[in-house]
Amino acid sequence: MTPPRPTQLAQILLRNSIHEGDIVIDSTAGNGHDTVFLAECVGLNGRVLAFDIQESAIRSAKAAVIAANLGDRVEFHQLSHAKMAEHAEHGSVAAIMFNLGYLPGNDHHFTTQTEETLTAMAVATDLLKPGGILSVVCYPGHPEGAVEAELVEVWMSSLTSDGWCVAKYAMLGTRKPAPFLLMGRKDGLKSGTTSYSP
Repeated sequence: MTPPRPTQLAQILLRNSIHEGDIVIDSTAGNGHDTVFLAECVGLNGRVLAFDIQESAIRSAKAAVIAANLGDRVEFHQLSHAKMAEHAEHGSVAAIMFNLGYLPGNDHHFTTQTEETLTAMAVATDLLKPGGILSVVCYPGHPEGAVEAELVEVWMSSLTSDGWCVAKYAMLGTRKPAPFLLMGRKDGLKSGTTSYSP
């Protein structure tokens, strides 16, 4: 059996943590794979907020959602994920997914930016409700992604001091640094924001 890719594993682990009627966020809509997954999970009464700064990504994700007949559950915002709090309330979100790096099929030089990513993740900790899940797939196989992945992992690890449970899932023995998944569950007893300061 081949172990699942980090993107697949994120969906496997999240599926039982998202329920009918939940509010969830795809912070990097990309080609819409996670957007569709989240829309399936929240059911008829749930809501998905999907963010991406690239117009081509929004178009692609919208097409995927419409093809799956799930368009009525998704709100698209061509906006930085660092501004998610403009569209969701503190403590209201069940799960937030980040799939970092570049948009497949597009310019590979146009990638997520480390400082903006860390700012967005700090925003995510405030938006998540107690028991909510933060899922982040990192791509250390290219120079910008390597820096981002290292700092994101350090930042995610720091959440444990605020009561979060955090795990890392990665392939071993690969010829070049492999993508990996970081996943954290917000402590049900705490609701404070973990800020990011550059």
